[in-house]
Amino acid sequence: MKTLIIGILVLLIIGIVVSCKQKSDKEIFESVLNDKRINTKEVGLREGIEFFQIMENGKTGFRDLDGNTVIEPIYESAEMFSENYSAVEIDEKWGLIDKKGNLVIEPKYNYLGSMHEGLMSFRENEKYGFIDINENVIIEPKFDWVDEFSEGYCVIRNDNGELGSGKNQFIDKSGEIVFDLEFDYARKFENGKAKVELNKEWVFIDKEGKIIKESE
Repeated sequence: MKTLIIGILVLLIIGIVVSCKQKSDKEIFESVLNDKRINTKEVGLREGIEFFQIMENGKTGFRDLDGNTVIEPIYESAEMFSENYSAVEIDEKWGLIDKKGNLVIEPKYNYLGSMHEGLMSFRENEKYGFIDINENVIIEPKFDWVDEFSEGYCVIRNDNGELGSGKNQFIDKSGEIVFDLEFDYARKFENGKAKVELNKEWVFIDKEGKIIKESE
């Protein structure tokens, strides 16, 4: 059933993109984001999503699963809600709002990521670190790219001056590298394992960095 639903969603997206081929990328994205056949109530309930993003005149806001606007589209960009908060962009600076649209963190950061396990990524001097809800710097900005925390670990990358050239590694919540291994690519931990590309092969590792299962 899930495969059928995914297939239908893909066809809908393709249809929207084709019908909007004369529009700009931003207009196409707005059409896709606002299409209720894609962001359906069924998807929201299954994925544990309470609000979907909406766009109007290039600005982002949120609607509930019934289609009612709950936060007006006034933001230049907005991350999906996670742990009751959304990172939003206002006048090219990022802050944080709650589910009522109240500012919890004033927009002053060059970038803020979604909150996961109580931490949000932020960017300073082209490097990424992590802060908590009280804006305490938990991990200093020292990475060229970061993902989000999951099961206590986060994928990071340092490029040594050449964009996209670095290897992926995992850090813990102290910001320390947890395995000596470096991966071509790595995905976040789920159910105690993470999928990684090592020596041009995709495998699974456990939380000690040991290979536990090769992917198909």
